[in-house]
Amino acid sequence: MYITTEMKKKQVYSILIDNWDEEITGVFIAEGKEWIVLYDNQNDFLVEGFRFIRKQKIEEVLREEDECFKEKIFNLKYPKLSFNSLFNLDNTVALLKGIQKQNTLLHFDTDDEEEIIVGKIEEVNLTNFKLKSLTSNGKWGESCSCDFSEISSIAIQNDYLNSLSLLFQS
Repeated sequence: MYITTEMKKKQVYSILIDNWDEEITGVFIAEGKEWIVLYDNQNDFLVEGFRFIRKQKIEEVLREEDECFKEKIFNLKYPKLSFNSLFNLDNTVALLKGIQKQNTLLHFDTDDEEEIIVGKIEEVNLTNFKLKSLTSNGKWGESCSCDFSEISSIAIQNDYLNSLSLLFQS
């Protein structure tokens, strides 16, 4: 279980999720009661999109030599990153409704780090949400109900999702 660590805006952290082998790395933006949001760093020295991490799924927050080195590069490469969170990080319902209002594609990770579910939120309830799924071929799949307890992290506005969104703009 995650023990609160004072995280500072513009600093790079790697976050270990319970039962995952890989960590999530990114530039810290903000923290609420239930969620942390980072500018996501999935590859090398790229920062793209937002990654919301559910605090109750966090095992450990790391800030070591690798994170400090990436931070130096990110500060040079992205001097104008905004560090104001436009999302409610204190409440899962409010966070998901905010994402739904943007009508954007998202992907979320479950306890199984290999499982990524892509889609758009159709409805948000008190303990779950309904998602219109998107297949890996860019076709709309079935609607499914997802319990909040299944979510480890949520990603929006990254290159993968923005590229898929191009299919629906033509």
